[in-house]
Amino acid sequence: MKVRLLFILLISWLSAQWTLAQISYGGTPLFLENSMLRSTSLSNFIEMPAFDLDSVLRMDKLNEGNMRGSFNFAYKFYTHIRKGLEGENRVLPDGTKVWRVGIRSNNAYSINLLFTKYHLPEGGKLFIYNADQTHVIGAFDHRNNSEARLLPTRPVSGDEIIVEYSEPADAAFEAELEIGEVNHDYRGLLRREPGIADIIDADPNNSNPDERDFAVNYSCMPDVVCENMNEALYRSTVLYIINGNAGCTGTLVNNTENDGKPYLLTAMHCFNTNYPKDQTYYDNLAKTIVAFFNYSRPFCGQDTVIPSEEMSMAILHPAAMVEKKDIALLEFQEKPPVYYNAYYAGWNAESQGGMPPYTNMHHPSAAVKKYGYYNHNISLESAYTQFFDNEGHWKISKWDIGSTKEGSSGSPLFDKDNLIVGTLTSGNSRCLEDPRYTPQRTKDYFAAFFKGWNPNTQAKLKTYLDPLDKGVTKWEGLDPNIAKPIHRIGNAQYNAGDRLALAKYSELPNAGYLFGSNNLNVMEFAEEFQLESSADLYGVYVFLPPMNYSITSGVKVKVYTGTNGPEQKIAEQSFMPKYLKYTGGNFVSTNRTMHKVATENFVRFSMPVKVDQKFFVAYEIPANSNDFAVYNTQVLAAATPNTAWLKDAQGRWTPSNQYTPQPVSTSLAIQALLSYDEGYGVPSLDTSASRAIRYLRDEHRLLLPENSCGTGAIQIYSIHGKLLESIPVIQQQKSVFIRSLCERTVYIVRLVRGQKVYTNKFIY
Repeated sequence: MKVRLLFILLISWLSAQWTLAQISYGGTPLFLENSMLRSTSLSNFIEMPAFDLDSVLRMDKLNEGNMRGSFNFAYKFYTHIRKGLEGENRVLPDGTKVWRVGIRSNNAYSINLLFTKYHLPEGGKLFIYNADQTHVIGAFDHRNNSEARLLPTRPVSGDEIIVEYSEPADAAFEAELEIGEVNHDYRGLLRREPGIADIIDADPNNSNPDERDFAVNYSCMPDVVCENMNEALYRSTVLYIINGNAGCTGTLVNNTENDGKPYLLTAMHCFNTNYPKDQTYYDNLAKTIVAFFNYSRPFCGQDTVIPSEEMSMAILHPAAMVEKKDIALLEFQEKPPVYYNAYYAGWNAESQGGMPPYTNMHHPSAAVKKYGYYNHNISLESAYTQFFDNEGHWKISKWDIGSTKEGSSGSPLFDKDNLIVGTLTSGNSRCLEDPRYTPQRTKDYFAAFFKGWNPNTQAKLKTYLDPLDKGVTKWEGLDPNIAKPIHRIGNAQYNAGDRLALAKYSELPNAGYLFGSNNLNVMEFAEEFQLESSADLYGVYVFLPPMNYSITSGVKVKVYTGTNGPEQKIAEQSFMPKYLKYTGGNFVSTNRTMHKVATENFVRFSMPVKVDQKFFVAYEIPANSNDFAVYNTQVLAAATPNTAWLKDAQGRWTPSNQYTPQPVSTSLAIQALLSYDEGYGVPSLDTSASRAIRYLRDEHRLLLPENSCGTGAIQIYSIHGKLLESIPVIQQQKSVFIRSLCERTVYIVRLVRGQKVYTNKFIY
């Protein structure tokens, strides 16, 4: 039996046995800010003992085969590393107290920790970073305090990490910190998903099991962002890690109160198959979970780019653990932050299991989000009856598109109405017809949602998802940002033909990158944005080419306003991206820098930045920077508006197409994550002749504004502001067919295209 347990690649944080929210609050460690600390290296590290990796891998293989637990990636050491007793303690001239301790576990790809004692005063800040200071997480502070006084952390690259805590002289009390667990990653969980070239070139008969595995298991799995998928559905699907060393896929789900209570639906076997277990067992285990949102390919048709990994949360306790149905419902300690743009999926608890086509969203081997498609009826069958009740699973006979893999366990199966009808238990589906595998190994089994709805047991989904007993068996999804949607905008359209580029000076004596390190003393660069209205800017995505990341130290991200270019700085944030890289012909993490793989990096501002209709996102590099650059867009036609700016050696901001040493019309690979000030619960209407969206009732077709272009989405709302449907729009598309509405009434239509927003109303 092949269990679909997500061995959480990318970011499996966590470690431990209880937890509290893993949201970090930004800032800069003292090793970057304070020259005295920076010049004083930490020489003494606490060494973890050696362990027998071969034995651990053999046990993992046995567990994978009999579904005895999750697919592990880390070896756990139990420790008692206490603040003030281990490591070094210093007091800075201003009275700030600093505690630092180094931890080494030889040959670890990454290390994550569990603080079994965690209680900080206001002003205290905790950071964790690797020894070469290229991977930093934090700050964690008093907002991470919990009743359990625990903190699991996500992995930090490398086999040497440093824990740094600083506390102001006037703190209300002294922090309590103790590291109770150190988790040694022996799988390389911070690796990236298989690139297309790796899959195509892989040989199913290759003697290398990893390369063969890629060929057999990934070639048929499309990325959700590369297809015409419902965006809301993949916003609801997450990766999560249990106890710092195993993980699965789960889905954020809605309840009949529409109150945004953050429930996560997944598979029971991700936690345990040795039933029964008492509530205390699940309470302790659930408190070790961390989930990761929005781990998807940034765009299609480009070279491999590692997605950002900054959006994550922890889970506080289990809700309904329906053991014999393989269904688990857990609750996050707090709601996802607004800028996560999470969606709460709807569900179908009827015994018919909905109607085809069916869609599966999942993270195979913790790769970027993939999907499967099945346009046939599903049947109720018995699966793995040594663990689960008879006739409790929906059977997928053979996917029309896609497959599943370890790490897909717990992932949702949506019916044609985009409602969850099941969660993945296991199966034998594979992408390629490999002669070494029997033809029968094509099935997947999803635990039937309705079986866990109101079973004759104390644990049932109905208790939590229909808390006031409304008696419904279907419920639609919820977008908590419907009144003020989150938008990710950029001037380049990478899903519509634009390409990443890396502009360099072409004529000597000028040398270096046009938008990075150079010999002309140009150290600041900006991308111009123009909006329809003012907005709250939560953060920015910055795309970097492969480079040695030690040179990112000292880079700053800024926000400017201005009429004739960047003029007034209104925000600044240190640029300390996380990164992964590809080495040795395999997808593994590294404790060094990403010198071979491009990255998408999300830089979050500590508070949302209020921006007007015109603003600039800039980055400044240090004077001694070497080989740092940000991608621009492949040189555009002269008629295409330029949005890139440079600040020359005399301190003058100049559009890049007017930059004398080498003019070029382009856009920087920077995208803004924001929400407009205008509420769009019921969008304001714009019916001017040149901008109106027109509806042709006889054809059920919406004609898009003549002056609109670019990719985007048509959103259909009820007159009361409920989002009913979102339809992707591609470059140069002039109309959209509407056939899913069933009531003759007034609807509001909103088109978001590039940086433009158009609205109107129509009668279906």
